[in-house]
Amino acid sequence: MRKSSKFRLLLLFIAGIIFIVFVLVMQRQFNNPDFDFQNEASEVNELENDEETEEADAADEDADEESGDSESEEESEETDADTGDSNEEEYEVTAEVLNIRSSPNADSEVVETLVNGDIVQLIGEEDEYEWVEISYQDVTGYANAGYLEAVE
Repeated sequence: MRKSSKFRLLLLFIAGIIFIVFVLVMQRQFNNPDFDFQNEASEVNELENDEETEEADAADEDADEESGDSESEEESEETDADTGDSNEEEYEVTAEVLNIRSSPNADSEVVETLVNGDIVQLIGEEDEYEWVEISYQDVTGYANAGYLEAVE
C-alpha cells in the first residue's frame, strides 16, 4: 500500500509540472491583435510630437506674417485648397466607429479612427468590395463605403 501512495504522489507531481509548463507555453504564444501596447504607446508619442511640431509651425507662420513675406503664399494656398475641395464629395460617417486603413482591406493597418457624424472627403472610386479612398483632415486612407452617407 505504501508503494501505491508513493506512485500516486509521483504521478500527481508529474501532472502538476506538465500543467505549469502548458500554462507558460500558452502565455508566451498568446497574441491579442486588438491591443498592441507597444504600437499604442508609439502612436501616442507620435501624436504628441506632431502637436509640438504644429505649434512650432504656427509660431513660425506668425513670425512670417509680421514680416509680410507670407501673404502671397497664403493666397496661393487658399486658391489651391478651394480648387481641390470642389472635386471631392463630402460624406458623413454613419457607423459608431469607422477605421481608416492604409490599404483597401480589413487586414491592413488602421491609420485613423472616425466616429459617427465625422465628415470626410471622397477621393477615389468604390471598388468591387465597397472600399473607397477618403481624406479626413490630414489623413488619407481607405474605408468601407457602406458606412458613409453623402452630405447634401
